[in-house]
Amino acid sequence: MKWVLVVYFFVLGPDGGWFTAEELGRQSWYRTTHNTAEECIVRQHEFTANNPMIGHIRASCEPE
Repeated sequence: MKWVLVVYFFVLGPDGGWFTAEELGRQSWYRTTHNTAEECIVRQHEFTANNPMIGHIRASCEPE
């Protein structure tokens, strides 16, 4: 099974909430595919280390 690392952004406002990069048209942040859950989780940890503002942007590994 393949896994994808999905990036989410928190948007303020009456219709706000967590939205994927694809939903917001943030092309350079679109999901990336990984062959294993372990590989995806390593990338997720790297993402979190490089983007510490997890209240505004986060990443999640999800099955494809």
